[in-house]
Amino acid sequence: MKKLIGNMTGIAVALALLAALAARADENAAAMVRYNATPTNSLVSMDGTSTIHDWTVTSPLIGGYMETAPGFPECALTNAAALKPDVHVIIPVRSLKSYAKRMDEVMQEHLKMDKFSKIEYQLIELKPKSPPGTTGKVEFEATGTLTVSGETRTNVMPVTIEHVEGGGLKVTGSTPLKMTSFKVEPPAPSILGMPIIKTGDDITIKFEWAVMPKK
Repeated sequence: MKKLIGNMTGIAVALALLAALAARADENAAAMVRYNATPTNSLVSMDGTSTIHDWTVTSPLIGGYMETAPGFPECALTNAAALKPDVHVIIPVRSLKSYAKRMDEVMQEHLKMDKFSKIEYQLIELKPKSPPGTTGKVEFEATGTLTVSGETRTNVMPVTIEHVEGGGLKVTGSTPLKMTSFKVEPPAPSILGMPIIKTGDDITIKFEWAVMPKK
C-alpha cells in the first residue's frame, strides 16, 4: 500500500512538473512578437561582373517572417536569449529582374528555377556589434543558412536593424558570395560554340527587408 501511494505521489509530481513546463512554454510563446514581411518597402539586389559589363538584378519581393523578444533589437544587446530570433526569409527566383529578358532567362536557367523556385535564408544567431544602450540603427553580425538552387551554405554577414514607422523593423545587410559555392555555373553564353560573354563567379547581395507586426 505504501509503495502504491509512493508511486502515485511520484506520478502526481511528474504531472505537475510537466504542466508547469507547458505553462512556461506557453508564456514564452505569447511573449514573442511576430513580424511578417510587407509587400512594399523591401528590395534585394545581386551585383556581378562580366567580360563586357557589370550587371545587376533586383527584386522588391522579400517574403518571410521574424519572431523576436519584446524590445528587439535593443534588448538583444544585453539579453543573450534575444540573440536567436526565429527568422526565415524567402525570395522568389522569378522576381529577380535585370534590364534584359534574355539575361533573366539565362539566370533562371542557371539557378535551376524549375526545380528550386525560391532562395531561402534561416537565421542561426546574432552577435552584437553595437554597445548596450544603442538606439536607432543597431548593428549585429548575423550567422545563418542560405539556400540557393537546392544547395545550403552557412553565411556570416553584417546587418543593421532599426525601427520604422508603424511599429515595424527594417533589416539592412550585404554579403559577398560565389556562384560556384552553390554549384551554380557562371553563365557564359556562346554562338557556334564560341563564348560571347563570360560572367564572373563573384557576386554581392544587398538587401533592405521591411517587416511589420502581425495583426
